[in-house]
Formats: sequence, C-alpha cells, structure tokens
Amino acid sequence: MEVTDGSVSGLASRVLAALSPELRKKAQFDFDHAERKDWSNLPAGAYARKGVSLGEMDDAARKLTHELLRRSLSSQGYMKAAAVVHREDILLQTSASPKASQMFGTGKYFFDVFGQPGVDKRWGWQFDGHHLALNFTVVNGVMTGAPALWGAQPDEIQTGPEAGWRVFAAERAKGFALVGALNDAQRKRAVLGEELPKDLFTGPQRDKALQTIEGLPASAMNPSQQALLWTLIDEYVNNQSPETALAHRRKIEREGIGKVHFAWMGPTDVGRSVYYRVHGPSILIEYDNTGAGREGRDSNHIHAMFRDPSNDYGEDLLKKHYQAAPHGQSR
Repeated sequence: MEVTDGSVSGLASRVLAALSPELRKKAQFDFDHAERKDWSNLPAGAYARKGVSLGEMDDAARKLTHELLRRSLSSQGYMKAAAVVHREDILLQTSASPKASQMFGTGKYFFDVFGQPGVDKRWGWQFDGHHLALNFTVVNGVMTGAPALWGAQPDEIQTGPEAGWRVFAAERAKGFALVGALNDAQRKRAVLGEELPKDLFTGPQRDKALQTIEGLPASAMNPSQQALLWTLIDEYVNNQSPETALAHRRKIEREGIGKVHFAWMGPTDVGRSVYYRVHGPSILIEYDNTGAGREGRDSNHIHAMFRDPSNDYGEDLLKKHYQAAPHGQSR
C-alpha cells in the first residue's frame, strides 16, 4: 500500500512507489553504497550519475520529488534550489556547445535513496545535478542536511523578461558587509591572500580538505561584527528544514561563536570576484564567485559549499546510533 503521510520518510517512499519497477531499482541503493558520497558540481554530460533523473520520471513522480525537496529544506532553501534548476534551461538555450542538450536542462537532476525510508533507523536521500548537490541523512528520525553544494550560472539573469532575477545575492552581500566592518588589524588576520583560489577547497570528493581553521576568530570581533557573522551563518544554515536548522544553530551556540573563524581571499572592494570562508567545529561555508573570471572582474558564476565538519553525512548521529545499537545491527 502506498504511504501517504507528508513526513520526509513518507514522501521518499511515495516517490519510490510512483516509479516503475525498473526506475525504482535504479533509484535505490544500500545505505553504505559508495554512491551516497559520489556527487558532483559538473553538468550531467560531464559526470556520470546513477539514480533516476527528473527527465525519466512522469509528472506524478516529479511532483512528489519536489514535495520531498520542500519538506527536506526550508522555504528559502527550496526556492534557491528551484532557481538553480531553472538556470539549467537558460544554459541549454544560450550554450554554444554542440553537446548542450546532453549537459544542461531541468531534467538532468538525479534522485537517489539509500536504505529503506520509514523502515530502517538509518537512511538517506540525495538530489544531485549541475550546481546543486543536496545530501540528507536520517538517523532515528533526526535529519541532517550536510554536505550541500549550491551554485548558479548565471547567478543573475541579465536579459529578457526575467532580467534581474538573482539567486545568491544575500550570500555575497552579507560576506561583503562583514569584511567591510572589520578594522585594518582584523582584516589583516581575515584576508589569507590577494590571490583567488582555483576552486572551492572542500568540493566534491574533498570532504576533509580543510582540517586547519584559518582567518579571524569571532572571539576577536566586537558584538556588532559577531551579529554580522551570525547573519551570514544563518543565510546558509536556514536553507535546511526548520527543525534541522534550529538544531544546527544551537549546536554552534553551545560550542561558542568565538570558535568560528572568518577568512577571505582576493580583493575586498565590492564588484570584484572573491572567495570567503566561515569555519568552526560544526560549520564550514565556502563561497566562490571567481567562475571563469579569474582576472578579477565580477563573475556571474557562483559556487558555494555548506558543511558540518562534525556531522557531514550524519556521521555524528551514525556514530551514536552504532554505539547504542546491539553489536552487528546497523538497521
């Protein structure tokens, strides 16, 4: 019988039930399958993905997948995700590549489920495609939403009836607000270098790339600067479902905002391509809008990474689950 409740597990089960047996087999994996950590920022034609694409689904399954996204994210997170997917049709229409139809399009986002939702005590699901890779893990009914990669090309639509529609304006503005509020001594500690990095440090398959926390600690900021830092953190944390976001924020608060560091690379004047990072025991944010414009111009190509170093892929929840479960039981 089809599950009809609106919980995350219920919705995941409903998506699976809406698929044909052949597609359902493609969408389901064991919880520990390597696919759970095999995601990419690259377009579909440039990186082979498993799972079931939106393009393979019928309308009923696509609607349920979007409902699952809405339940797994906040309203702001879902609207950002939908806007990122929408950008794929813009790329499809404007790309000069002869392989554009193989690489771009709203149908080239993939749905995967790991384990049995609503049955297993540990399960997860993934939504993965160009500029969007969302990973959700549920352990004993508690969901986590990291890691998550967000991006857009273009971030701001330049022409036509949708001109001015921008996805990640707040992420950029809040980063500049914080670096602009620092005094010279603080900025000297926060700016790691004038040269821009080649890409995100902790992108796909680079989960543990940043082990050393660098930059200006919040303990060296005044209250108004710390408030700007919290505003920036909240912009990313609040993409998660309200329950998940609240739990994550409270964890950062318990650990102490003073342990969170803010770092910057590149110029600090508005209108230039930049990189910034927010890094603490339970938060890691990277923002990079260098795109193809590494000569210093303002690029309209965004990459952003959101992680919880203490609980990526639900690692902390899983550790507690395994310690509490009888020996040999994983479900």
